[in-house]
Amino acid sequence: MAYGIYPSYMDFTRMDKLAVITGATSGIGAEFARQLAATHKVLWLIGRREQKLNQLAESLHAQYGSETHVMIMDLSDESVIEQLAQQLEEQAQLSILVNNAGYAEDGEYHKMDWHLHQDIMNVHVTATLKLSHAALKVMSESNLGTIINVSSVASFLPTPSSPLYGPTKAFIRSFSESLALKYEDRNIKIQALCPGFTTTDFHEKIGLDPDSFYKDRGIMRSWSSEFVVKKSLLDVEKGKIVSIPGWNYKLVVMLVRLLPISWILKMISGQEASHRYSK
Repeated sequence: MAYGIYPSYMDFTRMDKLAVITGATSGIGAEFARQLAATHKVLWLIGRREQKLNQLAESLHAQYGSETHVMIMDLSDESVIEQLAQQLEEQAQLSILVNNAGYAEDGEYHKMDWHLHQDIMNVHVTATLKLSHAALKVMSESNLGTIINVSSVASFLPTPSSPLYGPTKAFIRSFSESLALKYEDRNIKIQALCPGFTTTDFHEKIGLDPDSFYKDRGIMRSWSSEFVVKKSLLDVEKGKIVSIPGWNYKLVVMLVRLLPISWILKMISGQEASHRYSK
């Protein structure tokens, strides 16, 4: 289905350029589509839930006249990632790539089927690597472009209940930092977006009320997808390589970086024990 995007801080005469968003079905990905469609013409929405993507595409077309293409793809499949990467390499007008597809798998590492680990590695790591590689081939030709890789505040912390979530998000952050330094002199901006708890349809999918879910979490309150995306795009404009939306999560990350790692590990271990015994 065809129904645009380009960051508002870019040259408005280049509104024919293409932006690609993975994990665009809902939450942060869908919000990137909404905010970028206001100033951009061509948009690829990539995800797995066709009905929701079509609804989003239709609303963007109605509101902005966006030329939006819905692409149903499962990025846990390496052949699908390769297919999308090849398509990106052929898009001379590619301007911005948002690698947002992601999820968590909870459980004990050795008890989980290996394919669960492989799938999350493909979605978080392989897709980010290959799609960034393809995008940079195009962007390096024009010396212009933006890549936003969605990491997490969890990238700064161990995540024992979700054994590959924190580690893969940490890879995304470190990878983005490395690329950003290498390509900054080519006018290519690369950002690691590290949100904390964000209110999305994640809650409704697992039967939780967001207000109740965050009520007893102190400063670990959630922020809206709208706020997270707006902050990300403003930080790209400012040249910030790591974007951490929300004063509370900036504080968390600052403390994590200042405190001895042994303290952090003990605190996380204590929370895990408390969680186990409260069941």
